Formats: sequence, structure tokens, C-alpha cells
Amino acid sequence: MYLLKTRLFLRFISTNREVYFLKIITLAIGFASSVLIILFALNEFGFDRFHSESETIFRVLQKNTDDEFSGNRLANNIPEKVFSVIKTNATDSSGLSRVKVMDELSVRAHEKVYHDQKIHAADPAITNILTFDFLDGYAIDFRDNATPILLSSSSAIKYFGSIHATGRYLTIYAQGDTLVFTVAAVFKDFPQNSHDAFHCFVRYDAQVIDALGFNQTYSGVYGKMTLDKREYLQRKMDVLIHGLNVAYRFQPITEIYFGPRVIGEDSKHGDRYSILILLSITTLIVFLALSNFINLTTLTLPQRARELAIKKLAGTSQLQLISDFTKELFSIVSISLILGIVLLAVTSDLIEPILGIHMASLLISGTSTTTIIVGGMLAILVTAPLLVTLKFIRATPVRLLSSESITFPRLKRLITVFQLGISIFLIVASMVTARQIDYSLIKEPGRNHDQVVYMRYPDDLTNEGLYNLRSSWKKNNGNILDVMAISQLPDRVTSKEIGSDFFFMSVDPEFRDFFDLKITKGNWFKSNDGDSIVAVNETGYHAAGGKINNLIGVFEDINGRFNKPEKPLKVNIVPYFKYNFLCVRILEVDVRRSVRFLSEYFRNGTNPPQVYFFDNSFETWLVYQDRLNSLTKFLSAVSIVLSCVAIYGLSVSIVRDKLKPIAIHKLCGADALHICRMLIREFTTQLLLAIAIFGPLTYLVLKELLRTFVYATPFVWLDPFIPLAYCAFIITVLCGFQALTLNRGALASALKG
Repeated sequence: MYLLKTRLFLRFISTNREVYFLKIITLAIGFASSVLIILFALNEFGFDRFHSESETIFRVLQKNTDDEFSGNRLANNIPEKVFSVIKTNATDSSGLSRVKVMDELSVRAHEKVYHDQKIHAADPAITNILTFDFLDGYAIDFRDNATPILLSSSSAIKYFGSIHATGRYLTIYAQGDTLVFTVAAVFKDFPQNSHDAFHCFVRYDAQVIDALGFNQTYSGVYGKMTLDKREYLQRKMDVLIHGLNVAYRFQPITEIYFGPRVIGEDSKHGDRYSILILLSITTLIVFLALSNFINLTTLTLPQRARELAIKKLAGTSQLQLISDFTKELFSIVSISLILGIVLLAVTSDLIEPILGIHMASLLISGTSTTTIIVGGMLAILVTAPLLVTLKFIRATPVRLLSSESITFPRLKRLITVFQLGISIFLIVASMVTARQIDYSLIKEPGRNHDQVVYMRYPDDLTNEGLYNLRSSWKKNNGNILDVMAISQLPDRVTSKEIGSDFFFMSVDPEFRDFFDLKITKGNWFKSNDGDSIVAVNETGYHAAGGKINNLIGVFEDINGRFNKPEKPLKVNIVPYFKYNFLCVRILEVDVRRSVRFLSEYFRNGTNPPQVYFFDNSFETWLVYQDRLNSLTKFLSAVSIVLSCVAIYGLSVSIVRDKLKPIAIHKLCGADALHICRMLIREFTTQLLLAIAIFGPLTYLVLKELLRTFVYATPFVWLDPFIPLAYCAFIITVLCGFQALTLNRGALASALKG
């Protein structure tokens, strides 16, 4: 009996290949899109939530509350004295740890050297705050050993070829000194959705940090406390610092990823708005696929009326009929699901560069979540069309065998309006959101920070030209704050004096003001000072014991801002032809336009100069934004394709419903053009109704969305015109295709009965 039902179903599919092909394709695209974006969104919103009791973990932020301060007020660099005050007033000081980011260190293991390595210095309490899964060794050794280091499993494999590295030696050296550490334990790598890449921890020791060339007087601070203890500590800190132009706040670790960027951090950041936009577009794609599935199901049901009547006369119960239909729908949906997963697997190499995630890892790590998502979608996609079949199942055999078949006219009109409206909304929304993401980078109210970009120094730019450029840009371009020339980038100085430990570089006199450096001793350069006079940083001054020839002044260290080791540094003033880089400080708002302006301004022929960002993390975040924008455009293209498929399914449905009137018109001499006009007329009413319902809804939703942006893009007349023109064009083409097909075919059979 089961084989007979299967053969009958397969035979029915073969006679309706076109309809079932559309069903499977649209559902497969809906599955692939939804699974991809939902997993991606869960990964984004799950940042740092893998830690045990993640809601109790926090980091300390310092906020500058001076009314006259300009720039980013938030910093992660907490002075040592403040940390001591926090620790003293905390009810449980074991839940606090200093964390110092130390970048650009060199590591030697097994006689092999690894440059530009990132190390964190932390107190032993860090193992009680963050969640470590130790694979080799014990956390207690990080506290008791003399010079311990914790390694992630990937770092242990990189340095020693195995995770069993406990007791082995690792040499770390920088400009200042060379230190040997003993591996205390190896922990399992944190998941990719961690706000920072924690791979190596050395114990926080002022002498060790100083020997590696870093300032040990400030660091990041992490803690783990219950909410009530944290609120108590916050109140005490507010009282202790009352009247100062600074405040300290405890930011939950789960809010770092979507939170504001902070000076001194090296954290990943995401964009909550763009993720919500992606989820919204994906939801509409799924609804579009589902409505198309229901519409195509109503198209094939009338052809099975006789089959149902015979089954009822043979004694088949309604419950058995529901079971049979459920199995059929489940098989179609399952095939679509498998096809969607295959589609994701085939395109995974294209997806990974766009999203920066590995789909296979997400599917494996989120097995239970994936199962719930897929199970829920299967239930919805099977249940929704099943509700339509109930009208057939409840009908009597006489009703099923009558000449007037059940065609769901009201439901089909509703689906037509819904699909056309969703298609218009998707196209308009995708255009507006893509333009908005391109137009404005900053979406949080009150955010107006700045970034430093640099490029090669133009060959024809003299000292006078540089002065005029600085003056005119700062006056006429609101997004450009300052300009400065330099021979080497301060965080990447490689020139070293012969026979000396000093590094040197040549700077514009504006160097101090550009980076807002404090002069701790002496003075800064004047306009008429020659290149024989030098200024040094504090590290260089202390290293030389203050005995430096032609010294004009001492300025504060700068590399600590970039989490890089300090070098003894001399700077002097030279003519323009010795500069190698032009540095420009620009606002983050509309930063892409500012970068394009700089590139075009110094274009030499067909080759514009490349513009780079000082802050690598900001540049990474900008690339992340561009990836999300690309994904938004891709989903918009998917929605446009699905809209076309949905309109095609609607045209097939209208043709089948109007087959008798069309046959009569053809017998009366109607040509293909007349039939095409008939079909378009059927669409026009539904299209106008869709515009009347979804037009105001689209405007209100997008207007409300744009209100969340500081710099919102306005609506333009092309926004509604393009989707309407697209839908009208697709309707005309598909109706023309159907009319030509009907005009060539024999429609006499449609008049029977």
C-alpha cells in the first residue's frame, strides 16, 4: 500500500514538474539564507557568553567627564593607583585581575623565532574570572611558578608541535630585555566569538612588564562579581572620585562586542544594527518562500480532488489523509532542506571571506541550536500548507467530484497581495539600508570620534604647501581635523642610530599637537630650529641618564597607546623632501567619503595613493562593516530573485484559474497580445492593493529605522520607482510568456465539464 501511494505521488509530481521545481528551489533558498544568517547572528550575539556565569564578568572603563574634552572619552587604561583603590574597596578582591596587552613581541621556541606576537600579562585571578578548559597542566602553577606562562592549544602546537607543553621553556624578548618563561598549563582555545584573542598569558609582574618595554603603571582591569556587589563597588567609587573630571564604570563582558570602541583596548567590535537588518531581510525572504509554497500547494490541490474522493469512498479516514499529506509535505520540505545545506556547503568558501566565520565550525559548535532552528522551520513549513489541505480533506466525495473544483480564490488573492507587497518592501528596504550603511559609519548617538590615516608623502608638496594644506583643510573641510608630515610612523620606527640604542625619526613641528603629547621636560621645537636639535621620549631620556647632546625637550612615550613596546626615540625637524608619510586626522563620521577625498586629492594620473588607517582594529571593523554591507546586498539580490519566482508562480496560478475564460477568448479569435492584457489586468488590481497596503508600511518602518542613525540618508524618488518598475517589468514579461505558451497550445480540453 505504501509503495502504491509513493508511485501515485511521484506520478503526480512528474505531471507538475514545473510547480514542484519552484517549490523546492524557493524553499531551498529560504532555508540556506535563514540558516546562514541565524547562525551568524547567534554567533554575533553570543560573543563572550561561553564563559561560565558570563553575566557576572566585567571590565573597568575610565571616562573623561571634562566638558571641554574632545574625542573618545572612554579608556581601558586604568592607573595602578586606581586599581589598588578598587581592590581595597571590593568585597571580594580575588575576583579582580589586571590585564595588560603587549603586542609586537618576539618569541623563540625550539630555536625558531616568531615575530609580532601578542602576549597578555594578567594576575593569577584571571583563571577565576575567565573560563579556562585546561588540557595540560594546572591553573595553580600559574600562581606558584617563578616565571609562568599559559598557552592556548593552538599556540602550544605552533611553538612546540603538541598541546603537551607543560614544563617547556619559551623565550620572549623585545627592545628592552630577554626573558625566559616556563609553560605552566595549556588551555583549550577560546571560541572565535571572544572579544579578544587570548592565546598567551604571563603573570602580571611590574619588573617583567618593564623589561619587555611596556609601561606597568596602567593596564586593563577585569573582574567577576555578582550584580549587587558590583553596584555596591560602583557607589563607593563614585563617592571616592567625586569632584574629579573622571569616572569609572564596570562594563559587562557580554556588552563589549556591541559596545563603543575604547582607547587602549584590542577588542573586536560588531554592529548590532546591521545584524538586525540582516535578520529582518532574511525573515521576509522566508515569508516570501513560505507564501510561494502555500500558493503553489493551492495550485496542485484541485488536481487531486478525484484522488481524494476515491480514497474517501474506499473508507480512508480524515486522520489518515492528514497523515498522508503531512508525509508528502515533509518529504518536499526535507529535500529542500538538504538542497539548502548543500548550497551552503558549496558556497562556504565564498561565505567565509564575507562574514569572517567558518560555517562548518558554526554548524558543529551550535549543533543543538541548529537542530532547534531547523526543527522549527520544518514544523512551520509543513504545518502552514497543511492548513490549506484541510478544506479538501473535509469536503465530501460529491463535492470533490463536482465540476466546480475548490480553487481558494480569496486565499490566492491575499497571497498575491502579500507576495507583491513583500517584494516591493524587500527591494526598497535593501536599497535604503545599503545606501545608509555606505553613507554613515557611526550609528550610535553622540559618537563623533576621530581616526588617523596615512599615505605616502606627495613628491611635489613643499613645507609651504603643507602649511597651506593644513590651514585650508581644517577651515573648509569639517571632516578633516589636522595634517602632519613624518619620516616614519611612530609605532613602526625602524631607523636606528649607529653605535646607539636610540631610534630616530624626523617629524613635522605639528607632531606634538597632532598626537596631543605632553612635554615633561624642556620645550618643543620652534619654527626656526635646525635639524641638529633633538627631542627624546621619556624612555630614551631615562635610558641615557639624561645625558643627550643638543636636547631641547622630553615628551611622553607614545607607543603605549598602540599596546607596543616603547623604544628610546629621538626626533628632529627636517625639510619636506625628507618626509615619507602624510598623516591626516579625520572624523569617523562618513569616513569612507573622507578617505576617497584624500585619495582623489593626491591622485597622480591614473594611480591614486593608497590610504591606510593607524588603528588596525578600526580598519578591521571597517572591513567587517563592508562585509555586512556586501551580505545585505547579496540578500537583496536573493530577495529580488525570489520575488521574480513568486510572481512567476502567481502567473501560473492565474493562468490555471482563468483557463476557461482564456480558452473562450481564444476560440473567439483573441491573439497572444489580448491574452497578455487579460493576465496583466488580473495582476494590476492586486499590485495596486499591495502598493496601498505596503507603501505606507514600508515608508513608516524605514523612516523609524533611519531615526536610529545619527546621519540618516534621505528617501529619494527612485526608492519606490525602481521596485514598482521591476515588478511591472517582471509581470509583463511573465504574462507575455504565458500568453505565447497558451496561444500555441490547444485549450479545448479546458472547456470540458
